[in-house]
Amino acid sequence: MEASIGSPKEHGRLPAWRWVILLAVALACFGAGSWSLPLMDRDEPRFAEASREMLETGNWMVPHLNGQYRFDKPPLIYWLQACSIYTFGASEMAVRLPSILCATLTTGLLAIWGRRLAGDRAGMMAGIIWVACPQAFVHAHLAVADMAMVFFFTLSSWSGWELHQARGRRRAIIGWFWVFFTSLALGFLAKGPVAWLAALPAILLACGGLSSQSDTASPWRQPKIWWFGGVLTLGLVAIWGIPALLATRGEYFQVGIGKHVVARSVGVLEGHGLRGLRGYLGSLPFYGLTLLVGFLPWSPWLVTSLWRTRTAGPLSPIDRYLFAGIAGVFVVFTLIRTKLPHYTLPAFPLIALWLGKTIASGPPVFRRFRVLTVGTLALLLLVSFPGLGLFARLLPVPRLAEECRCWIGPKTELATLEFQEPSLYWYLRPDGGPWIQHLTNETAALEFLDRPGSRLCVLPDGDSFSHLSTRFPELRTVRVGGFNPANGKRVELRALIRENP
Repeated sequence: MEASIGSPKEHGRLPAWRWVILLAVALACFGAGSWSLPLMDRDEPRFAEASREMLETGNWMVPHLNGQYRFDKPPLIYWLQACSIYTFGASEMAVRLPSILCATLTTGLLAIWGRRLAGDRAGMMAGIIWVACPQAFVHAHLAVADMAMVFFFTLSSWSGWELHQARGRRRAIIGWFWVFFTSLALGFLAKGPVAWLAALPAILLACGGLSSQSDTASPWRQPKIWWFGGVLTLGLVAIWGIPALLATRGEYFQVGIGKHVVARSVGVLEGHGLRGLRGYLGSLPFYGLTLLVGFLPWSPWLVTSLWRTRTAGPLSPIDRYLFAGIAGVFVVFTLIRTKLPHYTLPAFPLIALWLGKTIASGPPVFRRFRVLTVGTLALLLLVSFPGLGLFARLLPVPRLAEECRCWIGPKTELATLEFQEPSLYWYLRPDGGPWIQHLTNETAALEFLDRPGSRLCVLPDGDSFSHLSTRFPELRTVRVGGFNPANGKRVELRALIRENP
C-alpha cells in the first residue's frame, strides 16, 4: 500500500488490490482486541444492555435499560447492536461490531472522495490518516453511537459536495439528493441533531458564502431542493419519532432534546466542563488542545499545512467547503458549556481528507509519511495486543460475574447496594432474568437478603458488607477487587449469595 504512495507517478492509478488492503488494514486495526476487552466506562454497558433488552422485549421503538426507559440517544445504534447480538450472540465483539464497521466504511468514503478530488494518492493518504488516528481508533473500539453518526456525517458531507458539482446532470442531482438528505436523517437517528451540522457547508453554498455570488449554477441555489429535502429528512425521522413520542407521552423529546442537547449547551452536565464565567472562558481552547493530541501523529503536519495556506493564495472551492464543515463542528462545540474530547470527532474525517489531499499535492514526503503510518499503527496494535487483554484483568465486574455465574439462574433475584455501575446489567443479569434492584440503604438490603429463594447482592467492601455478612453468616461470599474505569478508582467488590434450598 505504501509503496504505491511512494511511486514517482504522482497521479498514477493504483491497482484495486491496494484499496482492498487499505480496507482490510482499517478493519483489522479498528477491531483489534475488541473481543478481549470488557465493556468500559458507563456508556458502553448502557448501550449494550439496552440493545440486548430490545431483543428480549421486542420493543424496537423505545430503548430500555434495566426495564426503564432510556432516552439518551435515538434508536439507530441500538438497532444495529441488537441485530449484531441476534446474529453473533451477546458478546463484547458483537456490540462493538457496528462501530468497527462504521469506522471502516468511513475509511472507504474518504478514499473514494479523496480519489475523486485529487487522484488515487490523495484518496489513499486520506484513508491512511484516518486509520492511523488515535481518536478514530479509540471510538471504533467502543459500543456507543459516535462512529455510526460519524459515518453518516461524512456521507452527508461528501454527497453535499457531489450535489454541488452535479450541475445540469439530472440523474446525478437526484442520486446525490437522496444520499444527502437520507444520510442526514440516519445521522440524526444515530446521535441526534449534531449530525445536521453536516448541512452547514451546503447552506453556505446556497447562500453564496463559499463561492462567487454570480455562481448560480449550483443545485444548492434551487429552493425546491431544500423544501423537498427537508420534508424527506424530517419524514424519515418522523417514521420513528412520532410513534416514540406518542408511546412516551413526549418524554423522549423532553429528555433526549431538552436534557441531552439544550441542557448540555447552556450548562455543565454530569461534571463535563468548568462552571462559572471564568471556567467557561478558560475552556474555550479545549478542542484545539484535544485536536493536537487526538490527531497525532498528524497534528504537527496539520499545523504546518494550515500555516502554509496563509501564503498559498485563495483557497480552492473544496478547501472552503471542507473548512466550513470542520469549523462548524469546532465552533459549535467550543461555544457550548458541556465538553468532552470526542464531541468534535465528526470533523476528523474532513480534516483527514483535507490533509491527505494537501500532502498528496505537495512536495514528495513519502518516507516520512510511511514512517509515521507504520509507527503509529504498530503502536496502536501494541495497545491492542496484548495491552487491552492485560487491562481487562484489572476490571472487577466481569471477574465477579464469572465467579458468581454458577449460582445465578434464570429466576435469581439480583440487587446492588452502594455500587450501581451499569456494567452489572450486562455481565451479571442473565438473558431474560429479573431486573437488577438498586437498594437505597442497609435496611433494604437486610429485607432483600432475608427473603427466601435464590438471590444475590453486590456491594463494595465496607461497613455495610461487614454488617450484612455478620447478620447472614450462612450466605456464600465472593470477593473481587480491581480498577473501576467508570470513576478511575480501585474498588473491592463483594457478592452475598443465597442459594436455592
